[in-house]
Amino acid sequence: MQLSAAGLYDDISSKRVASEALQLDPAYPLWSDGAVKRRWMILPAGTELDTTEPDRWQLPVGGKLFKEFVVDGRRIETRMIERIGISDDDCRFAPFVWRSDETDAELAEAGATNVHGTRYDVPAVDDCKTCHRQPGKLLGVSAVQLSAQLDELPLSNPPNRTFAIPEPALGVLHGNCGHCHNPDGSAPMQTLQFTTADADLRIEETAPYRTTVGKPLEHWTDQGFDVRIAPGDPERSAIYYRFSQRGNAAQMPPLGTTEVDAAGQAVVRAWIEQL
Repeated sequence: MQLSAAGLYDDISSKRVASEALQLDPAYPLWSDGAVKRRWMILPAGTELDTTEPDRWQLPVGGKLFKEFVVDGRRIETRMIERIGISDDDCRFAPFVWRSDETDAELAEAGATNVHGTRYDVPAVDDCKTCHRQPGKLLGVSAVQLSAQLDELPLSNPPNRTFAIPEPALGVLHGNCGHCHNPDGSAPMQTLQFTTADADLRIEETAPYRTTVGKPLEHWTDQGFDVRIAPGDPERSAIYYRFSQRGNAAQMPPLGTTEVDAAGQAVVRAWIEQL
């Protein structure tokens, strides 16, 4: 299968995106080694996102999400998620690798490494499922992430307010870690997902703060750390250490990145120092 057949483009040769595609701009994007990313959503006519659960939006059957990755000015990959049935697990993941001449992109279910001579790796379909496992399977599509676009989106239950994360460091952790570190994720021992319920609380009362600041480690105890976030001390904070690692078992996030997010790292460090 080729990307040109997936519905994102009216004309892939000129890169003219389909008129029905809505561009999405999440407030707290996942770090992807500096790649420039664009995102779109296409829904079947007359349908809308099921937003009954504001932190677990779901595509209608036939709905598609696309995310394009550009490295050094070249298109490298476009990913697609498609809802293909009524079950929560009825989702298709499709990573497309762009040809070197950008005339089209080819489905690469097994992924690809060092695409076009860059350090950029395309995940395999199974890697996609590792992160996209919570109900709805959507990561950057939620009331918190798309709060600035709520009036533009077809929502089944539109919120009557906007949501924002008041502490930038918690936004960094939400975007990069919250998809696994939440009660429905693969690592629920701590919650780094900032939800709409947290938006009405003092920072100290939110789940990302309560489950990390001053909290002892329960599982990852092999590197001499004993606390998730040590107030005032980034060097003693396991979360900061792991966020700063790449190429080893300590790396977090564990997939999709080989370079440290220096800007995000600085934000998290500054927050811990002032706690």
